[in-house]
Order: sequence, then C-alpha cells, then structure tokens
Amino acid sequence: MSDSSSRPGGKPSLGADLVIPGLAVALAIYFFATIQDLPWEATANAFAIGAILLLLVALFVVRIALKVLRGEATLGFDKLMDRPSAQWKRVGIVAAIGGFVALLPWLGFTLSLFLGMMASMLVMGVREPKPLLGTALGVAACCYLMFIALLDSNFPHGPVESLLAPLFGS
Repeated sequence: MSDSSSRPGGKPSLGADLVIPGLAVALAIYFFATIQDLPWEATANAFAIGAILLLLVALFVVRIALKVLRGEATLGFDKLMDRPSAQWKRVGIVAAIGGFVALLPWLGFTLSLFLGMMASMLVMGVREPKPLLGTALGVAACCYLMFIALLDSNFPHGPVESLLAPLFGS
C-alpha cells in the first residue's frame, strides 16, 4: 500500500487495493447464503469465520477511507493496470475460475477443483509435473475429504464423488 504512483502530488492510488477485499465480501455473502443445510457446529464456525473476514475487510476499508479523506491517497486504480505483462495472467486466472464454476455441474466438485487448480497454476507459470499435479491433487483431495466426506455438503457430485462414495459411506 505504499505505492507512490505518478499521480499529482505523488499520492498513492489505493482503489486497486479494494478489489480483493470486495471479492472477499462477495465470498462471505455467498458463504452465508449456502451454509444453512450444514450441521449447527459447521454453521456456527462458518459464521464466525465469515464475521472475522468481514470485520477485517471493514477495518481495511476504514484505513483506506481515512487516508483518502486526509488527502494522503486517492481511490485510483493505477496499480491494477501497472504491469501490462501481468494482465494476461489476471485474465487467465479469471478464465480458470470461470471454467471451474462452469464445469462444476457436470464434473462435480472434486474433478472441477483439480482441473481449476491445474489451470491456475499453469497460468502462473508452474510447468514441472510434480508440483503441478501434486498441489492440484492435494488441494482437491483435502477439499473432498473436508466438504464431501466429512461435512456432506451440497457441492455437485461427479465421477470422483461417485467412485469414492462407497469408501466413505455416502
């Protein structure tokens, strides 16, 4: 947040710093809207985590607002467009996330997550097979165990979930 861009007066433009917190708020709202069918313990934990996330975002927004009100910064989005080379990676990550969401109903949660993780890592430049496959498989396996096997959440089921259901009694 200490970016001195080429804006008048050398004031940092902090609008771009609000993009990820904005997405975090959207995630928390989605999270709250989709946890109603979970057991009460999971719902309580989800509300606690979501509330902490929203509190941290609120504190961050207040901090930026105070800097803008004092004239120490602007709400410009200069940093978001700083490096043109990074723009394609950003577009690629958005496409990978969009692909994950689009494939979810057909491939199920675990396989879609595995493919989405691999696509994201490829976009970020990971090319070695061990970390690429290992990380994507590890994330997908952990999320399967937590959300499908343990919490029996309402994520879409696909071939992986059907294959593993007898092992976990679902």
